[in-house]
Amino acid sequence: MVTFFKRVAAFFAALITLLSRFAGTDIKLPGPADSFRVTSYVIASTVTDKARLCSEDFDIITDVILFGSTDFDRQGNIIVDKPVFETALANLREVIGERDISISVNLLGPGYVGTSDKWEDWMDGQTEAHNEAFESGVFEENIVALLDEYDLDGVHFDYEYPISVNAWYYFNKFLVRLDKYLGDKTLGVATNEWNLKFNNAAVEAVDTFELMMYDIYNEEDGRHSTYEDITYLVQKGALRGIPLEKVNMGLPFYARPTDHDTYWYDYCSFYDKLDEDGWYHDEALGKDFWFNTPDDIEAKTRFARESGYGGVMIWHYSCDIPSTEEKSLLAAVGRGTQS
Repeated sequence: MVTFFKRVAAFFAALITLLSRFAGTDIKLPGPADSFRVTSYVIASTVTDKARLCSEDFDIITDVILFGSTDFDRQGNIIVDKPVFETALANLREVIGERDISISVNLLGPGYVGTSDKWEDWMDGQTEAHNEAFESGVFEENIVALLDEYDLDGVHFDYEYPISVNAWYYFNKFLVRLDKYLGDKTLGVATNEWNLKFNNAAVEAVDTFELMMYDIYNEEDGRHSTYEDITYLVQKGALRGIPLEKVNMGLPFYARPTDHDTYWYDYCSFYDKLDEDGWYHDEALGKDFWFNTPDDIEAKTRFARESGYGGVMIWHYSCDIPSTEEKSLLAAVGRGTQS
C-alpha cells in the first residue's frame, strides 16, 4: 500500500511539472527527502594509491559505488581483479574511517564479441550474453557471496543499454529475483532518461536509480549537460513513474568536445586553464571543450534537492580536485545540499 501511494505521489509530481511548463509558471515539486544522497562512482584503479583520496571529501559523499575491477561473464560467474579491488577497498575504508558511508560494488557484464561495426549488432550481442547470465541460476548466489565476503552494502549494475523488448524482459525479471536474495543489501542501476523501461515490479525492487544526465549536447553551442538542458529533460520525461526519492541525478565531472568526438577531459587536469565560462580550447586537437563549472554543479545539486530527488550521482570521483580547494566540484555539490 505504501508503494501505491508513492507511485500516486510521483504521478502527481510529474503532472504538476508538465502543467507548469505549459502554463509558463514555475511550480515547485515536493521538497527534498529527509536524507539527501551524494553518491560517487570511484574507479578502483584510480585509488589504489591512497594519496588520491581526500578525507574531507567523505564529509560530503554519503555513498560510494566502487567501479571497474569486478565483472561477470555469461555463465553468471563473478570475476574480481583482487589486487586492485582489495587495495582500493582497503584504502577507501581507511580514509572513510568511522563515517556512516555505504560502499557498493558495480558489476560490469559481458559485451559484444564479434567483428561487426554496427551498434545494433553490439547491443544484440550484449543482450544475448547478459540474458544468459541472468538466467544462469547461479548469478544471484554468486553476488550475495561477493557482498558477504567483502562486507559490502550493495550491488550496482551499469547495463548499457537494454534496448530491445527481449533485453528489458530478462533484465526486469532478474532485478526482481535478485532483490529477494539480497535481504538488507541494496540494489542500484545506472540508467538514462530516454531509456526507462523498468516495469512496476523492477521499480519496486531497485533501491536507487543513477540517472546518467551527461553526454547530452546543447544544440546551439555544443556544450554538454548544461543546467538548462538537463533540468528540462528530467521534467519533460517525468521519469515514467519512478519515485523521485529513488533517483540520483547524474553530474559530470568531465568535459566533452563540442563535435561529440570520443574525448573525455577530467576536470582536475584543466580546472586552472578554463575561461570564466568553463571553456577550454585544445590547440593540438583543434577542439573546444566545455566543463560544468562549480556554479553549474551547485545549481544542479540544488535543483535536485529542491525538486524532491533522493540525491545526486557523480561520475566520477577522481576527475575532481580535493574538496578543500576553492574550485572543487565536490565542494560545489556540498554547497548545493545546504538550505
